[in-house]
Amino acid sequence: MTTHSRRRFLGVVAVSAALALTGCSDGGQQAASNTPVTVAHVPSTLFAPLYVAQDKGYFTDEGLSVELRKVKSGQDAVGPAAGGKLDVVVAGFSAGLFSAIASGLDLKVVGSMGVAPGDPKASPSALEVSTRLGDISSPADLRGRKVAVAGGPGAAGGFQLATVLRPAGLSLTDVEVVNLGNPDMQAALANGSVDAALVAAPFTTKMEKAGVAKPLAVPPKGASATGVIYGGAFAKSQAAQKFFNALVRASRDLQGEGARSEETLQILARATGQDVAVLRDVPSYTWQPDLAPLTDQLAKQEQVYRDADLMKDAKPLSTDSYVDTAFARKAAGK
Repeated sequence: MTTHSRRRFLGVVAVSAALALTGCSDGGQQAASNTPVTVAHVPSTLFAPLYVAQDKGYFTDEGLSVELRKVKSGQDAVGPAAGGKLDVVVAGFSAGLFSAIASGLDLKVVGSMGVAPGDPKASPSALEVSTRLGDISSPADLRGRKVAVAGGPGAAGGFQLATVLRPAGLSLTDVEVVNLGNPDMQAALANGSVDAALVAAPFTTKMEKAGVAKPLAVPPKGASATGVIYGGAFAKSQAAQKFFNALVRASRDLQGEGARSEETLQILARATGQDVAVLRDVPSYTWQPDLAPLTDQLAKQEQVYRDADLMKDAKPLSTDSYVDTAFARKAAGK
């Protein structure tokens, strides 16, 4: 190799090495920009915006690396979120959540999730009554009867049951609420362990087709008992707004026919473990385009739990003390 050729070769190697180092440096900076966010969730179609945002890369677009952690109930994640061991909880609200806030735990309700459409013919949840009981034709006939609710009276389902009973002049204390998981409700209705159940789809469809139960009523339009909770420390971080921006972007995809698109159904099937063929037959929830917190529903829910003597705190909470609407407003403005 001539002296000129050798110099040219070494020059090419040097440039290549510099480019390689530059590439590694850029990659490192990009990786560092992917802020980790841990999210506790209960797998459910209620939380479609979360799964759509994750599947479509909306969190990544915001510079976030989101890890979804399954929990049995939102209440299981409240303590860890307040203590900074989790960043976000996407789940149902409960009496325990309100008590935790009243006790001083650092939590913020920043958004809503699935909202009941209120259509008796197309509701994703319903109060089902056993076909064994021919004398029950309205919720008013359930006084003193056993009614199954996933999580019991202090869970989100307890509030949904209360919204169904209220027009009939009943409250949670007028029935015997039995804590039972949705998959177990059909057998309990069939063997007489319970008389009715507040059931989520697709279990409603399954028990109706089996002739075990029939729908009695559905939660009213606008009823909601689920949403997005931030741990106090995360709420103060730059990632908090970015996370909500991605959720709202996903929620906009779910408006109108978007909630029933094949792409959405495939995403929900992967996220919840349900068969996509079943999801095609299941009525959909609705979502606020900006996922704003529903303060009226939160106040009503807390009152339902107090009326049922499920909260021992001295006085009702002011929603201003634990609800932060700023994230939804800013996301809507993007």
